[in-house]
Amino acid sequence: MRSAEVILGLDQVVLPVPALAASVAAYQALFDAEPAQRGEGWARFALANTALVLMQGNGPRSLAFRVASLDSAATLVARRGLPGEARDWLGAPAVALDATAARGLSLLLTANPATPGNGPRLDHAVIRSADPERTIALLAGRLGLDLRLDRSNPAWGQRLLFFRCGDTVVEVSHPLAEGIGDAPDSLWGLTWGVPDAGAWHERLSAAGVDISPLRTGRKPGTRIFTVRDRATGLPTAILGA
Repeated sequence: MRSAEVILGLDQVVLPVPALAASVAAYQALFDAEPAQRGEGWARFALANTALVLMQGNGPRSLAFRVASLDSAATLVARRGLPGEARDWLGAPAVALDATAARGLSLLLTANPATPGNGPRLDHAVIRSADPERTIALLAGRLGLDLRLDRSNPAWGQRLLFFRCGDTVVEVSHPLAEGIGDAPDSLWGLTWGVPDAGAWHERLSAAGVDISPLRTGRKPGTRIFTVRDRATGLPTAILGA
């Protein structure tokens, strides 16, 4: 298996939530869609390029990466110092990667077929890192993700790194003022991409969802707003034209 073939895309984002019913209702309003699947203590939303799984409880936030072959991918990343353990995940085989070797992140490998849904697409998932060079070694060196951008912007107070993962982006954010530290990485936020941010803002406002004012995005030609409802489980933004 060549390096570029390890990760095909982001299969799932898994969020633990303290009140599953409230979080399901929040995402139903946000996505204007029902969960594609529900089980005991979990619900799964099928979106345009990934899935969002809500889990009742206090477990870790997780990213599940889709691979062509679980055995081949697990063997390769283990040789790179990222061992894993086979497990059942929502009725399908998966490999849970060692969190210590993954800088504290909860990462899974799955071989699920891509099944696009009707919801928005995940534009990017944001990881907060205290040591971006080590995070580069994890995401690019061990997992083989393609580092497309590495930029520090004092005006934002951040060093930002963008890794291509199928048709979405894993963004790494490092606060410049904090310097380099030993804290573990964490999945910090999600940004969902939509065709018309203004239309989504109007719909959510009319539905009574607590959202920020619409503002101009950093990328030319885009607008963005944030969702303030804590039932989403982590910081959430909507990005579009």
